[in-house]
Amino acid sequence: MVSNRNSSLKSVALGMLALALICCFSLPTSAQTKGKSKGNAFDALSLPTTNFALPGNVDAKVEFAAQYELENGSKNGRLTVTAKIADGWHIFSVTQPSGGPKPSKFKLKSDFLKLTGPFVADHAPEIGSDEDVWPGLPLEEYHEKVVWTVPFELTSDIDSAKTEIELAFDGQACMDSCVEVRDTIKAKFAGNYGSAEKSTSIKPKNTHATWSATLIPKKLKPGQSGKIVIKAVPDPKYHVYTFINDPKSTDYRTLIVPSIKSGMEIGVPETSAAKEKTDVGLDAPVEFHAGEVEWSLPIKVPAKAEGGQYPVELLVGFLTCNDNSCDAPSGLSLNVTLEVGAETSNEPVAMLTALTPFRVVAEKWETAKFGSPTSAAALAPTLSLTPWHLFAALLGGFILNFMPCVLPVVGLKLLSFVNQAGSSRTRIITLNLAFVAGIVSVMLVLAAVTIAAKIFYGQAFGWGQQFERLDFQVGLVMLVFAMALSFLGVWEIPIPGFATSSKSGALMEKEGHLGAFLKGILTTVLATPCSGPFLGALFGLTLSLSPLSIVTLYVTLGLGLGMPYLALCAYPSFVKYLPKPGVWMETLKEVLAFPLLLTVVYLVQIVNPDYRIATLILLIGVWFACWLIGRVPPYSEAWQIRKAWGIGLSTVAISALVGFMYFGPVKHYLPWETYNEAQLTEYRRQGKTVMVEFTARWCATCQTNMRFAIDRSKVAEVCKQNDVITMLADKSESSPAIDRKLEELGSTSIPLLAIYPPDAEPIVLRDTITQTQLINALEEAGPSRSSSGVVALPVSTAVH
Repeated sequence: MVSNRNSSLKSVALGMLALALICCFSLPTSAQTKGKSKGNAFDALSLPTTNFALPGNVDAKVEFAAQYELENGSKNGRLTVTAKIADGWHIFSVTQPSGGPKPSKFKLKSDFLKLTGPFVADHAPEIGSDEDVWPGLPLEEYHEKVVWTVPFELTSDIDSAKTEIELAFDGQACMDSCVEVRDTIKAKFAGNYGSAEKSTSIKPKNTHATWSATLIPKKLKPGQSGKIVIKAVPDPKYHVYTFINDPKSTDYRTLIVPSIKSGMEIGVPETSAAKEKTDVGLDAPVEFHAGEVEWSLPIKVPAKAEGGQYPVELLVGFLTCNDNSCDAPSGLSLNVTLEVGAETSNEPVAMLTALTPFRVVAEKWETAKFGSPTSAAALAPTLSLTPWHLFAALLGGFILNFMPCVLPVVGLKLLSFVNQAGSSRTRIITLNLAFVAGIVSVMLVLAAVTIAAKIFYGQAFGWGQQFERLDFQVGLVMLVFAMALSFLGVWEIPIPGFATSSKSGALMEKEGHLGAFLKGILTTVLATPCSGPFLGALFGLTLSLSPLSIVTLYVTLGLGLGMPYLALCAYPSFVKYLPKPGVWMETLKEVLAFPLLLTVVYLVQIVNPDYRIATLILLIGVWFACWLIGRVPPYSEAWQIRKAWGIGLSTVAISALVGFMYFGPVKHYLPWETYNEAQLTEYRRQGKTVMVEFTARWCATCQTNMRFAIDRSKVAEVCKQNDVITMLADKSESSPAIDRKLEELGSTSIPLLAIYPPDAEPIVLRDTITQTQLINALEEAGPSRSSSGVVALPVSTAVH
């Protein structure tokens, strides 16, 4: 009989372990599709996207604008993203070292191109610090404005005039506190660069000099240097002026501007060509080159540059003059792609030339800077592990036992101690060693991830960084909620040591080694959101430590976290002072469920708002599954246990599918404007067709209409073709203006949708509607009148 019981318990234990693994690892990873999806948000769990919310004023800390250019006659191009940052706020670089604030990250969402290099900023970040929060860690900060550039290659043909490139931004903005910044950015086509004939030399019209440029070599390794040579050949009896790196100098000079550097260090142009002087009526003569002249600009690849392609552009502004007169100022652009990789090449490559207005060159010259940004990682000192660092790790780990993040396992610890009371010395020692082994195992995993991140990405994996992942957040919410339900007696967590209720007390009165080991793992996982004293500086060390030192640091931290349990190994007699196990433990366990439920509330609030409703739906599924499993005693037949677990896990999977597919973020196909009576009147005066949706967050039918009938791609197509203005009247809070409008339309309730045709009475759709009804109503309303008074032909879109 005992053997059968043990067999059943083992089966249930394996089932619980499977649930925990499913909770933490079954959701999509960051390598999968992120961002908005067409009705399937479950595919987008790794990156929260634009929330399905009613429009309104948003206090944006960062505003993005983007554009892309294509090289003439080529599938290559470059994408630029401009971030304008609110006064007093700052964001962080894409190379911000780990262990501190979240670096800025871009994720390409369009599938018709591929990036061929990294995102590189137009200027160096300011190197700051915050010794209270991230001691010893350099912070790469951008204030006011930053522009990133990245090269790409088209993988399929597009109509650039109608095609936008879409990408997602994920980062952090900070002032006195930090907020998450997530946005979807769309880049429009801004034109072509380079000559359509792939010209490597150019003589602008109405000028008297031929220009060309060469990059030597075209391939470099990180840390290597090359040069750019710009050559000008004036016509006979004509000359060009010298380059002078001084913004206050005379206008009689040649301007050379590094407009796109992609993080490369580009030095000041130098030449050995002969110089002559001429009097142009200024206080002093000006210098010029009467014959052929070459300027050489050194270019250096940063030592930590990633492999890939880096677009480089120089602008040149010049005058060609003879002894009697000068041509009009002219400008040109010189473009090339520098390849960075593991191999180098001595082969030069000619730069593509094209015309550029002189005023553009002059504007860029005002802010032209030679040199390159220096990353904080390059400034970080190389440190070694010292006894002080080990002591700080030990102490920091011990203090984690008292941090709020570890509150959920206080109950586990108390029950663990009580269960050990009256046990033999050997059992107490082995149980606590098993608990500490669970702690250290998690630390070894974190150390391995840190080492791998340094090897493959050049960054360290930060403490608590796993909490940035939505799949981890949701999995942990499920696990802690399931534990709280177990404490309340809804079900029994089927691992030895948790079975302390009246139902299972006869089966297992003492804690098993597997239970102690898993508790150690859970304690460490829940401790990682908290960064106690000393930890910020310690994890900053991992940027420059050897793999062995990293492992030593993490293991020491784990031993610090497990110090109370190691103390019990040395003084096991302490447990004698604890009360003996008994029926009173059931009440204690139920009381300790409430800190766990409060922890669930805390964990839900860190989940992105777009996914909180879906997470709550998932928790209802977990609740049902635990209730169902709890109805089958752990001493039942193995097939009964497997059946209950199978139905329970299926319920959890269905809850996740329904919740994240239908109650996650939804892509908006229609460009909604906030309802305003004055604006509606103006649109009608202009002859516009206007669709007004009256809705509210608390109106379930309204939300259903919006998701499944109104904000749909086919409706958006009809609205776009017929130039229909779409407005949203949000009645989530009291709004007398909206109430008056509803009364005007003969209604006192929602949902209601009104379509105002040009010069006609509104068409009103009430209650639940279908996509077909709405499209038919839009076709009946007809298109907006154009500014010339000509009415466009309506577009009919059949719904299948």
